[in-house]
Amino acid sequence: MAELLDRLTQDHRHLVRVLDLLDDLLDRFHAGDEPDYELMCEMLEYIESYADQVHHPNEEDIFDRLRAHTDERYPVLDRLTDQHLQLTRINKQFRQSLEGIVHEEVLRRDQVEVQGRELVEALREHLDLEEREAFPLARERLSAGDWERLLATTSSHEDPLFGPAGRRRFHTLCQYLTERDRL
Repeated sequence: MAELLDRLTQDHRHLVRVLDLLDDLLDRFHAGDEPDYELMCEMLEYIESYADQVHHPNEEDIFDRLRAHTDERYPVLDRLTDQHLQLTRINKQFRQSLEGIVHEEVLRRDQVEVQGRELVEALREHLDLEEREAFPLARERLSAGDWERLLATTSSHEDPLFGPAGRRRFHTLCQYLTERDRL
Protein backbone atom coordinates (compact mmCIF):
# COMPACT_ATOMS: atom_id res chain seq x y z
CA MET A 1 0.00 0.00 0.00
CA ALA A 2 2.56 2.60 1.05
CA GLU A 3 5.48 1.41 -1.11
CA LEU A 4 6.43 5.03 -1.73
CA LEU A 5 6.72 5.73 2.00
CA ASP A 6 8.85 2.62 2.43
CA ARG A 7 11.18 3.91 -0.29
CA LEU A 8 11.33 7.35 1.35
CA THR A 9 12.08 5.76 4.72
CA GLN A 10 14.93 3.81 3.12
CA ASP A 11 16.20 7.09 1.66
CA HIS A 12 16.21 8.51 5.19
CA ARG A 13 18.40 5.64 6.40
CA HIS A 14 20.80 6.34 3.56
CA LEU A 15 20.87 10.05 4.34
CA VAL A 16 21.64 9.30 7.99
CA ARG A 17 24.67 7.26 6.89
CA VAL A 18 25.89 10.22 4.82
CA LEU A 19 25.25 12.61 7.73
CA ASP A 20 27.18 10.34 10.12
CA LEU A 21 30.18 10.46 7.79
CA LEU A 22 29.82 14.22 7.39
CA ASP A 23 29.75 14.57 11.20
CA ASP A 24 33.02 12.63 11.40
CA LEU A 25 34.63 14.84 8.77
CA LEU A 26 33.43 17.97 10.57
CA ASP A 27 34.93 16.62 13.81
CA ARG A 28 38.27 16.26 12.03
CA PHE A 29 37.88 19.76 10.62
CA HIS A 30 37.17 21.09 14.13
CA ALA A 31 40.27 19.32 15.47
CA GLY A 32 42.40 21.20 12.93
CA ASP A 33 42.86 18.35 10.47
CA GLU A 34 42.27 18.83 6.79
CA PRO A 35 39.39 16.54 5.83
CA ASP A 36 38.79 15.42 2.28
CA TYR A 37 37.01 18.53 0.98
CA GLU A 38 36.27 16.93 -2.35
CA LEU A 39 34.57 14.04 -0.57
CA MET A 40 32.52 16.53 1.43
CA CYS A 41 31.55 18.32 -1.80
CA GLU A 42 30.55 14.97 -3.28
CA MET A 43 28.33 14.33 -0.25
CA LEU A 44 26.63 17.69 -0.71
CA GLU A 45 26.23 17.04 -4.43
CA TYR A 46 24.49 13.77 -3.55
CA ILE A 47 22.14 15.57 -1.17
CA GLU A 48 21.43 18.17 -3.83
CA SER A 49 21.02 15.81 -6.76
CA TYR A 50 18.92 13.20 -4.99
CA ALA A 51 17.40 14.53 -1.77
CA ASP A 52 16.59 18.00 -3.09
CA GLN A 53 15.62 17.04 -6.63
CA VAL A 54 13.95 13.63 -6.22
CA HIS A 55 13.30 12.71 -2.58
CA HIS A 56 11.82 16.00 -1.34
CA PRO A 57 9.56 16.48 -4.39
CA ASN A 58 8.18 12.98 -3.79
CA GLU A 59 7.44 13.92 -0.20
CA GLU A 60 5.81 17.14 -1.38
CA ASP A 61 3.50 15.08 -3.60
CA ILE A 62 2.40 13.13 -0.53
CA PHE A 63 1.94 16.34 1.46
CA ASP A 64 -0.13 17.84 -1.37
CA ARG A 65 -2.28 14.71 -1.51
CA LEU A 66 -2.85 14.93 2.25
CA ARG A 67 -3.77 18.61 1.98
CA ALA A 68 -6.23 17.88 -0.84
CA HIS A 69 -7.64 14.87 0.95
CA THR A 70 -9.36 16.85 3.68
CA ASP A 71 -10.25 20.34 4.82
CA GLU A 72 -8.24 19.74 7.98
CA ARG A 73 -5.00 21.76 8.26
CA TYR A 74 -1.76 20.00 9.00
CA PRO A 75 0.76 22.59 10.21
CA VAL A 76 3.50 19.96 10.23
CA LEU A 77 3.23 19.69 6.43
CA ASP A 78 3.72 23.42 5.99
CA ARG A 79 6.69 23.30 8.35
CA LEU A 80 8.25 20.42 6.40
CA THR A 81 7.71 22.22 3.09
CA ASP A 82 9.49 25.29 4.50
CA GLN A 83 12.29 23.06 5.75
CA HIS A 84 12.77 21.57 2.27
CA LEU A 85 13.47 25.06 0.97
CA GLN A 86 15.76 25.92 3.90
CA LEU A 87 17.72 22.67 3.54
CA THR A 88 18.37 23.39 -0.12
CA ARG A 89 19.66 26.86 0.77
CA ILE A 90 21.85 25.64 3.66
CA ASN A 91 23.31 22.82 1.55
CA LYS A 92 24.10 25.19 -1.32
CA GLN A 93 25.79 27.72 0.98
CA PHE A 94 27.93 25.05 2.67
CA ARG A 95 28.86 23.48 -0.65
CA GLN A 96 29.93 26.87 -2.04
CA SER A 97 32.14 27.40 1.02
CA LEU A 98 33.76 23.98 0.65
CA GLU A 99 34.31 24.53 -3.05
CA GLY A 100 35.87 27.87 -2.14
CA ILE A 101 38.32 26.08 0.16
CA VAL A 102 39.16 23.60 -2.62
CA HIS A 103 39.85 26.56 -4.92
CA GLU A 104 42.06 28.16 -2.23
CA GLU A 105 39.73 30.97 -1.21
CA VAL A 106 40.40 32.32 2.25
CA LEU A 107 37.49 31.44 4.51
CA ARG A 108 37.21 31.28 8.29
CA ARG A 109 37.26 27.67 9.46
CA ASP A 110 34.80 28.30 12.27
CA GLN A 111 32.23 29.80 9.89
CA VAL A 112 32.56 26.88 7.47
CA GLU A 113 32.19 24.41 10.33
CA VAL A 114 29.08 26.22 11.59
CA GLN A 115 27.54 25.90 8.12
CA GLY A 116 28.25 22.16 8.07
CA ARG A 117 26.90 21.61 11.58
CA GLU A 118 23.80 23.63 10.71
CA LEU A 119 23.14 21.41 7.69
CA VAL A 120 23.63 18.17 9.64
CA GLU A 121 21.43 19.30 12.53
CA ALA A 122 18.68 20.71 10.31
CA LEU A 123 18.56 17.62 8.12
CA ARG A 124 18.50 15.24 11.10
CA GLU A 125 15.67 17.21 12.74
CA HIS A 126 13.80 17.28 9.44
CA LEU A 127 14.08 13.52 8.90
CA ASP A 128 12.95 12.90 12.46
CA LEU A 129 9.89 15.14 12.08
CA GLU A 130 8.87 13.38 8.88
CA GLU A 131 9.26 9.95 10.45
CA ARG A 132 7.49 10.92 13.67
CA GLU A 133 4.59 12.95 12.33
CA ALA A 134 4.16 13.21 8.57
CA PHE A 135 4.70 9.61 7.50
CA PRO A 136 2.35 8.14 10.14
CA LEU A 137 -0.25 10.74 9.13
CA ALA A 138 0.08 9.73 5.49
CA ARG A 139 -0.18 6.01 6.33
CA GLU A 140 -3.30 6.70 8.35
CA ARG A 141 -5.11 9.16 6.07
CA LEU A 142 -4.31 8.12 2.50
CA SER A 143 -6.22 5.35 0.78
CA ALA A 144 -4.87 2.57 -1.41
CA GLY A 145 -6.09 4.59 -4.40
CA ASP A 146 -4.17 7.64 -3.20
CA TRP A 147 -0.99 5.58 -2.97
CA GLU A 148 -1.52 4.12 -6.44
CA ARG A 149 -1.95 7.60 -7.92
CA LEU A 150 1.12 8.83 -6.05
CA LEU A 151 3.25 5.93 -7.29
CA ALA A 152 2.10 6.61 -10.84
CA THR A 153 3.08 10.28 -10.71
CA THR A 154 6.13 10.50 -8.45
CA SER A 155 9.70 10.21 -9.58
CA SER A 156 11.10 6.72 -9.50
CA HIS A 157 14.70 7.79 -10.14
CA GLU A 158 17.13 5.38 -8.63
CA ASP A 159 19.25 6.58 -5.72
CA PRO A 160 22.51 7.69 -7.39
CA LEU A 161 24.63 6.66 -4.40
CA PHE A 162 23.03 3.55 -2.96
CA GLY A 163 21.70 2.14 -6.23
CA PRO A 164 23.86 0.41 -8.85
CA ALA A 165 24.53 3.72 -10.67
CA GLY A 166 26.02 5.10 -7.44
CA ARG A 167 29.02 2.89 -7.83
CA ARG A 168 30.02 5.08 -10.76
CA ARG A 169 28.77 8.60 -10.05
CA PHE A 170 29.61 8.81 -6.35
CA HIS A 171 32.48 6.34 -6.35
CA THR A 172 34.57 8.01 -3.63
CA LEU A 173 31.63 8.51 -1.27
CA CYS A 174 30.42 4.96 -1.86
CA GLN A 175 33.91 3.65 -1.08
CA TYR A 176 34.09 5.61 2.20
CA LEU A 177 30.66 4.41 3.31
CA THR A 178 31.51 0.80 2.46
CA GLU A 179 34.79 0.96 4.39
CA ARG A 180 32.99 2.61 7.32
CA ASP A 181 30.46 -0.24 7.43
CA ARG A 182 33.28 -2.77 7.72
CA LEU A 183 34.65 -1.16 10.89
